[in-house]
Amino acid sequence: MLLSAMSISLAEVFTPQPSDDVLDNPHRGFMLWGSSVLADGGLPDNHHGANIYHVYLPWRMIETADQVFAWSQIEQTYINPILNTLPESTLVLRIVADYPDGPGSGMNAHYTGGDDDRDYPIFLEQPPLNIARNAYTSCNGDGPGIAPDWNNPAFQTQATELVSAFGAHFDGDPRITAVQVGLLGLWGEWHQSGCADIAPNNAIKNAMKLAYNNAFTLTPLQTRYAREPDVSNVNFGFHEDYFPSFTGPCIYDLPQCDDSGDWNLEYGFANRVPAARNNWQVSPISGESPLHSQQNAWLTDEADVTTLINDYHFSFLGPAGQHENSGQVAAMQRLANQLGYRFQVNHLSINNPITSNSSLVQVSLSNVGSAPIYFKYQLAIDWVDAANNTLLTWEFADDLSQLLAAESNTLQHTFNHQLAAGEYSLRLYLKPGHPTARTIVLANQHHDATGRLIIGPITINLSDLIFADDFE
Repeated sequence: MLLSAMSISLAEVFTPQPSDDVLDNPHRGFMLWGSSVLADGGLPDNHHGANIYHVYLPWRMIETADQVFAWSQIEQTYINPILNTLPESTLVLRIVADYPDGPGSGMNAHYTGGDDDRDYPIFLEQPPLNIARNAYTSCNGDGPGIAPDWNNPAFQTQATELVSAFGAHFDGDPRITAVQVGLLGLWGEWHQSGCADIAPNNAIKNAMKLAYNNAFTLTPLQTRYAREPDVSNVNFGFHEDYFPSFTGPCIYDLPQCDDSGDWNLEYGFANRVPAARNNWQVSPISGESPLHSQQNAWLTDEADVTTLINDYHFSFLGPAGQHENSGQVAAMQRLANQLGYRFQVNHLSINNPITSNSSLVQVSLSNVGSAPIYFKYQLAIDWVDAANNTLLTWEFADDLSQLLAAESNTLQHTFNHQLAAGEYSLRLYLKPGHPTARTIVLANQHHDATGRLIIGPITINLSDLIFADDFE
């Protein structure tokens, strides 16, 4: 008689149902203004679950004397008031040296010593630098303001040092969704439209482009226009400030659409920097809608707006936009779901019951959103017992920042465990590479109170064997 043993453990496939819920995940969705929190008494009204705040940082406030950087003051003045109120929010930062009509916008709320139209530090004008100021009343209707001489070699040196210090303080900070390549020109948008005689030239643009690219290797970067030299040979994303009017070709019935120059994103891709069309794979695209007609188009032409979000891979919209207004909740939720990444589990395969100390796990995962996540995340599986205690965590090595929009991947790994016999539940979520960053909720049905996707039950029984007689 031969005694043989055969495990009865077989792979079971779990298929979680997808969900259309609006998920409060980081670095995607709607963005609101955050520059004037302490100046006007609080954050703007948040009607549709925005969790990103756009913050202008005046150079005047950052560098109080040559190579003296007031990062603690910046944190206390511009960042802590937001994150102390909404700890799970993230920020988009842009340094500005010329904000036209700053007093009219409240940009000067924290300035001391007068000269409130000046947004850069006074030491730039003083010996030994002696960088000239260019005061203007209007640049195409924007003003008054004061611009430094962008093209002075001393300005280039000072600005490069500033960006290097900026990166040293913020690069890789999980509180930051993106840094916008600012500083030069009106609002830090790299133009002085209407005042061509004082505009930044290509030499300073190239120097600043390289400075930002070198200073920020972990945090994504955005620039304003798809044009040369602003984005040549770099992978910057874009912030489009006339969405949807200046986003795609004027084949849609959108208000004030103009695709005849490189102020239009599609024109820039098609005619100026074709290689930048794929920059969305590395850095985020965002847009704001400052005109009421543009904001109304989110609702009256939702289908075309959705097409543009998906075709140009927008991760977030704002700070100006229809989300600043209440109402139309269902339509706004549909738009929110289109923005940025959105990960779904298609199926999970694991032996059930488990009859050994190792298990092969296969998970099919899709990014059904419009863009990648841009930050390192890994799929994690928690083992939870009947008392809701997490006893063990498995992590796949795959970096999900590589999963592009509309792509799927099957993750596979053999994990070891030493858990006691019993029944368990698996809980899935995306775990960040940075220890203080937020986890990501999967777009499937059936989550626990912490947002983990519930898979189960799974039984462990290491003695679950069949013994059979063979009388050959």
